[in-house]
Amino acid sequence: MASPQQGLIDHDDYDLAGVVLESWDAFLGLVEDADLSASTRLKGWTVRDVAVHLGTWDGESALTSVLASLRSGDVDTALDPDAFNRRVIAAHGDAEDAAVREALAASRTDVAELLKSDEGQQRGGDPVSSVLGPMPLLTVVHAGCYELAVHALDIADAVDGTCPPVLLRHGVAALTDSTGCLAAREGIDATIGINAKEAPWTFTAHADGGWTTDRIDGDPHGPRVSGRAEDLLEASAGRADPVRLVTLRHLRIKHLGGLLGLTPIIDQVPGLPGGRTLKTAAKTLGNLFHR
Repeated sequence: MASPQQGLIDHDDYDLAGVVLESWDAFLGLVEDADLSASTRLKGWTVRDVAVHLGTWDGESALTSVLASLRSGDVDTALDPDAFNRRVIAAHGDAEDAAVREALAASRTDVAELLKSDEGQQRGGDPVSSVLGPMPLLTVVHAGCYELAVHALDIADAVDGTCPPVLLRHGVAALTDSTGCLAAREGIDATIGINAKEAPWTFTAHADGGWTTDRIDGDPHGPRVSGRAEDLLEASAGRADPVRLVTLRHLRIKHLGGLLGLTPIIDQVPGLPGGRTLKTAAKTLGNLFHR
């Protein structure tokens, strides 16, 4: 019996490694020219703090924690990003600008080395611990594109006010693929579109734990949320109110009932970015659309 599909890991026409490294390069370019002392929209965080927590310090990073779970087999203990971030920023938040940029570049190097390593290629579909619970290794690495895109939006006002389009496109692809993974893990059978103008994607999750992720070709159909990539990323991360974006028609929802079928993910994944906001939005939109 064939193993269940694992989204973009198994997509023949998707260069997952290239996409991940493009996102890292775009983010490094933003930070290279940024004033690291500038404030961001994250309360109490500077650009330096954002860069520091994404960096590799003394051989330790978010990636090393993921790989430790792969090698130990302990994949059921969810990682605690808040504790990790506090510890890293407390230890290195006063580092020189050059050291911060070097640590960030080191994270990109470590990801690149993993992607071309025997471990990355042979065990890319194996489960690891993540902030969202057990997920395949390369799905977690790919999800980094989403994190980089959201953080690029966080620091946008401190740079040139915009987020590189490549980060937005890859961020939406990672969001779609990761959501498909979570839906499959929860045994949800569903096809859902995350139809960004710049990057239209859809996933189909199966109760056997597998899922596929594909670009939307032609006119979309079925349950979906549509809008600009920036608005979709902002809403999913809890950086913007999804209900307000729907009310302003910045986001458009089709077949809400199908989308609400994903609410078990929100209940079962404590570390889901924007989870509380999304849960409130699901309830509010459900009431609005069913009056």
